[in-house]
Amino acid sequence: MTAVQRDHRSQVFHAGAWCDAADATVPVGGLALRYGVSVFEGVRLYRRADRSGVRPFLLDAHVRRLGYSLALSRIPDPGIDKIPELVDDLVLRNGIDDDAYLRIAVNAVNPGLMDAEVEPALTISATPMGRKRWLRDGAWEGMRLQVSLWQRACDLAFPSAAKGIPNYGGPRLALLDAKAAGFDGCVLTNAAGRLCEAPTAALFLVRDGELLTPALTEGVLPSITRRWVLDRASALGLTARETVLGRIDAYQADEAFLCGTGLEFAPVRSFDGHAVRAWPDSPVTRALVGRYFEEVRS
Repeated sequence: MTAVQRDHRSQVFHAGAWCDAADATVPVGGLALRYGVSVFEGVRLYRRADRSGVRPFLLDAHVRRLGYSLALSRIPDPGIDKIPELVDDLVLRNGIDDDAYLRIAVNAVNPGLMDAEVEPALTISATPMGRKRWLRDGAWEGMRLQVSLWQRACDLAFPSAAKGIPNYGGPRLALLDAKAAGFDGCVLTNAAGRLCEAPTAALFLVRDGELLTPALTEGVLPSITRRWVLDRASALGLTARETVLGRIDAYQADEAFLCGTGLEFAPVRSFDGHAVRAWPDSPVTRALVGRYFEEVRS
């Protein structure tokens, strides 16, 4: 292959047509770049246990949430009902046969002022993606988290239920500050100073055998993986509760973990240097991780 030839495995769907990933561009004058008028979903493709192919996990739930994000962001629907069919086509066109990450985005590609009517473009692409550092190769590496002073934007600033680009600017700065201070990541607080979520993942604490997670009214994105954990808890003999949590709750947790589509699961070993009591045994976290991978491979 010469430098100018295209990679047949890099086909993406963009603005109504299939093209090479390098050609799937958004205009510099478009509203997506000028004002952040863009929403997206990340979806995992998992290889089946019998190696008979890959399948998207919880795709319907992601498509529904994308629809909510479009409505909350006042972006017209570009035809998201076609996404399942397009994902199947993407897998075939790119010969995907192992774990990968789908990014499904809707961008406002037209120029104009802030109040201009939006012309949406749907983009679907895939990138190879296995386990993150915390679970890679059977590892059980716990995150050292900082409880950040940075706050998640409240609903009066931007809808927390919308998975839109504007919601990630502040969390990015919080993550950079945490890493500069020697932590692996951080948990954001909300306007009341209570625990909210990590920049790209939901937070769960375990105390006295009960799963606790900040309620959606705390400014939390309605995470698909978060919902999966809450739905599967009873099958593992656990009780789960959405509630209000503070910094002290994190310091006194028996276990803790982050979860999200891209991250999957990451056990937590400490908050602000306060060790999580059951680390590294983390029996509840291990049970949920085991159940998750049994399900995604089935």
